[in-house]
Amino acid sequence: MRYEIALESNQTSMLCSPPMKPSPRLVPWLIVAVALVVLLPGTATIPLIDRDEPRFAQATREMMEGEHANWVVPYFNGEYRFDKPILIYWMMRASYTVLGVNEFSARLPSVLCAIALALFLWRVGRRWFSDGAGWLAGLGILTCVQMLMHGRSAVADMPMVLAIAVAQVAAFELLHAEQPEQNWNNCLVLYVALGLGFLAKGPVALVVPVLTLVLHRFVFWRRPLPWRNLRLALGLPVTLLIMAAWGIPAILATQGLFYKIGIGEHVVERGHKTFQGHGGFILYYLGTAFLSLCPWIACAGEGAVAVKRNWNAKTAFLVSWLAGTYLVFSLYVTKLPHYVLPAFPAFFLLLGLLAQPDAKPRWTRVFFWIVIGVFAVIGLVLLPVLGLVLVVLAVRFNRFALALAGVIVVAVGTAFGAVKLRTATATLQLLPTFRQMPAQTQCAGLHFGEPSLVFYSNHRWKDVPDAAGLSTWMTNSGPRLAVCMERETRLPKRITDYAAELALLPTNGYQQATVEGLDIARVSWVKLRVFQRF
Repeated sequence: MRYEIALESNQTSMLCSPPMKPSPRLVPWLIVAVALVVLLPGTATIPLIDRDEPRFAQATREMMEGEHANWVVPYFNGEYRFDKPILIYWMMRASYTVLGVNEFSARLPSVLCAIALALFLWRVGRRWFSDGAGWLAGLGILTCVQMLMHGRSAVADMPMVLAIAVAQVAAFELLHAEQPEQNWNNCLVLYVALGLGFLAKGPVALVVPVLTLVLHRFVFWRRPLPWRNLRLALGLPVTLLIMAAWGIPAILATQGLFYKIGIGEHVVERGHKTFQGHGGFILYYLGTAFLSLCPWIACAGEGAVAVKRNWNAKTAFLVSWLAGTYLVFSLYVTKLPHYVLPAFPAFFLLLGLLAQPDAKPRWTRVFFWIVIGVFAVIGLVLLPVLGLVLVVLAVRFNRFALALAGVIVVAVGTAFGAVKLRTATATLQLLPTFRQMPAQTQCAGLHFGEPSLVFYSNHRWKDVPDAAGLSTWMTNSGPRLAVCMERETRLPKRITDYAAELALLPTNGYQQATVEGLDIARVSWVKLRVFQRF
């Protein structure tokens, strides 16, 4: 009996021991090292994913080259692109100027913002809670699944998340300052961050902080706050000036279309209509959290207990930040897993409370091991997930060697997967054809109009609706390239065959080739028929 009690006591002590805490002087360098190891492998090799990455990457190129070169209005495939504001295009443009136009330079701004975000969370966690909390917050956000994807994606999310995080912390410190008269720096930081957040991804950068403050005051903290410390009369003009410096020229240049479409359709309408079929039920984000926050979601039970035991103004604010973001996007009709990324800094700052060696209830340990077990099984197929699991276990049991092994597994698995993905992607198999076609070549696609064609060929593409229209187009003079879908296979075994339609095309004078590979945007296996007349 005594032996069993002693054994249980040792297990409890081990499970509740404080996560590993390196020397405070080393922590920022370790965070940067982890970021480089987990984010750089594959960044230059993974093909531009989905439809958004090639659109952002090519729109930046078109703002630099050709007839639509400008600093205000993005174009894609020769047409206006209203999806997002301007900041990410400016950042990519700077990267292109230094490193040239390629996948790595398109993704570099997101990588740099991810590193800056991790360092910022380390600094905040250290100042608000403890050295260990800062280390855990910075390490955690770098080693979750959603960050491994969007921390290296050529899209607008990471600059927006960084701006929101900076604005949220500045707002809290203004409202809870011991000496408000010394907070002019936080005031400037708050309103500049809000303006830059808007330039990154629009009104969400304003909505999330406002809702956080409302929930903090009336739901989770429920104490009077010195709103005058925010200095709205002086600060809001700064935010509006930053927004207007780009917004007004963009609206004038597009005769109001940037506001009508960029805000009206891409923000307001997505709130009450599904966009491109991306919908979901009200608890969609609670379900996707197990993927997006993998594997750190396994610590959610222990984190919730730690928050309850350490309830104060800071934890109440972080819970307001977390809950407010999830509430906004749960009510939003269009849903995608990464929409709630602005909540992740709050989650990992709260998770930093696990750095305190408090005993946790048994149910939290059971939850931890069940979730970790599921992720470990998944990791047998997806090697990077296994590496993330090792990092969590290393933090749990104070094993630096295991953490090092984990980040190496993440890097190796990502690099290996990137090479396989690149060779399997259908569009990239067309690169030799793109390189040999004359500059004046006209390009068209039939049932295959992926934006990646535009980026990798650096040509405009015409999306032809049917074989009759393509037949007419192919009979015109000049060098021509047509890429047509012959067959598509989607899970579970849904096969669409266009071979009979392609048999009607006029092929005199055209060379034909066949390409088979992965269509990343649709997650399908495609067979393409290529017609070229150079």
